[in-house]
Amino acid sequence: MDTITVIIMIAMFILLMAFVFSTALLTPIIGKKNLFLVLSLGFIVGIVGGAFFISPIFDDLPVLASSFYISTSKDLETVYVDVSTNIDINQYIEKTRNIEGVEKVEITGITVKTTQFSPRWQSRLKNRIISSNKDIKNVEILSNDTLKIQIDQSNPQEVIEKLEDWLMLVGAIDVKYSTIHLTLKVETSKMNSIIDQVSKEAVVVDIKGPTQDKINSIKAMIPERNNLILICGFIGVLTGLTGLFIDSILGIMSNIKEKMLNKKE
Repeated sequence: MDTITVIIMIAMFILLMAFVFSTALLTPIIGKKNLFLVLSLGFIVGIVGGAFFISPIFDDLPVLASSFYISTSKDLETVYVDVSTNIDINQYIEKTRNIEGVEKVEITGITVKTTQFSPRWQSRLKNRIISSNKDIKNVEILSNDTLKIQIDQSNPQEVIEKLEDWLMLVGAIDVKYSTIHLTLKVETSKMNSIIDQVSKEAVVVDIKGPTQDKINSIKAMIPERNNLILICGFIGVLTGLTGLFIDSILGIMSNIKEKMLNKKE
């Protein structure tokens, strides 16, 4: 939704409120007994305006804010990516490092899904895996068929291949599939383009950083759609009440202004 569309939709809602206000001004003609009718009209018109003009703006607000922050921010965002080892991991990492706007690519770990192994293996697998390969820094046994492995910034493809051979050799444990977890430090202004490129062969699982925090804050402040429509309905009621009692309101304001002037004198 562009800026002109937002302005038009807000203007349409204001016109609806002007209609409610004008209707409320007619109460001296239609009679005070129709107070409920005027307030009901204000609520219904507010609901309609909220549903068709205001809520679509709030729905697109995170997107608009995201576009603004991304185009103006000079911060770095962290993009978390999962890559299947079915592709050439080394080639993928090298290609990602060469994308414009990517400042850094790090391997944060590997999740390995295997055939089930016995509790006996589960108790001793961790230390044996670490001892089997100097590039493996830590092993976490998540379950009897899932390993989470931390490696240094070495050759991940080679680590996976050696691990698969070792597991089959010593325990007849077959690796079903494995996933490399990467973190990318990227320029915010180029983040959307980077995500489009890296997601062709991988899955972007999360984005964190100063800009994303701002966008999440905006999302948290936006009321739910139904609540927003109800708020617009109550705005319609308040507009109707203002029209009904505009004379009294103006009279009170005039008296306050007169008293303030008298005090100054």
